[in-house]
Amino acid sequence: MIRIGLIGTGATVSIAHFHALGYTADPRAEITAVYDIRPDAAEKFCSDHHLNARVCGSLEELIGACDAVDICTPNFLHCSQAEQAMRAGRNVLIEKPVGVTQAECQRLYDLSLECGGKQMAGMVYRWVNAVGLAAKITREELGRIYSVVSWAGGRRLADERIGLEWRMRRETSGFGALADFGSHLIDLADFIAGQRFRKVSCMLDTVIGTRLNAQGEPAAVENDDLSALIAETSSGLHMMHTSRVGMDETMINITGEGGIVQVSLRHPDKVLFWKKECPGAYEKAPREYAAEPETWFESWFVKEIGTFLDVIEGRAEKWPDIAQGLYISRVIEAAGRAAAAGTCEEVPA
Repeated sequence: MIRIGLIGTGATVSIAHFHALGYTADPRAEITAVYDIRPDAAEKFCSDHHLNARVCGSLEELIGACDAVDICTPNFLHCSQAEQAMRAGRNVLIEKPVGVTQAECQRLYDLSLECGGKQMAGMVYRWVNAVGLAAKITREELGRIYSVVSWAGGRRLADERIGLEWRMRRETSGFGALADFGSHLIDLADFIAGQRFRKVSCMLDTVIGTRLNAQGEPAAVENDDLSALIAETSSGLHMMHTSRVGMDETMINITGEGGIVQVSLRHPDKVLFWKKECPGAYEKAPREYAAEPETWFESWFVKEIGTFLDVIEGRAEKWPDIAQGLYISRVIEAAGRAAAAGTCEEVPA
């Protein structure tokens, strides 16, 4: 039995809830320790999820009570907590983004080469059945990739009455919509179409510039509500849009010499494929491929957690690791530099 220590139970959006569902669905693992800076929240989390777990008073206590550490805390804590767990020889799953800055991610990657244990970055959209099907069709049918168009985001923070959160400060979150949702899109471009970003241009905007802080006073929102990015990649161009103030469900559209593949999480039960002859024209109507039915969101995490356990057991062949997290941070920071300077920036190799 793999003993899991879970850090961070969530104050507004509880990703830890879905991680817990994944562990309770897999007989190979058990959550044996939970740590949150609010002990009452950790107690409630254990009760709500029927966990026979120790509520720990410190990260050190949690590390001592588990074999693997699952990090679901705010972004600015990811690297330091992962570093402490890795130095103790623990396996680690880190929710995205791996770190607030590229320097943090680089430090964690260097440590991963030195220490024992296995590490994984939480890129949950890889485990959507329709995404896996889109990747399969892309590999088998598209040939040379011309372009990818993607978007992702949310609607919760469109409510101006929501107060200032850690997600809205550069020190605790890094970039906003660009990092929060862009992390997934950058990873999916690689996973589905083999796209690795080389040069980026970007524009960022903050449309709700102030929100009330914990003292009820207006405070500046320090990072982006919106991002629009254009990239030169290893295989064609990429156009990416993210928004935390109003966006349709995640969508990826891949165009290549063999046609167009489109996957939208508004319709996660299917993938569309407009076939094109090589050489030749497009067929008149798209082909519709049915994805295996699954429970929205919950089943994605069950599969992600199952893969993490496979990684620990040495049975996984490929997964989003710390190196992938570092690559994503390099793209995001290059995009940030491009937006600030109004330039096109190279992504470090």
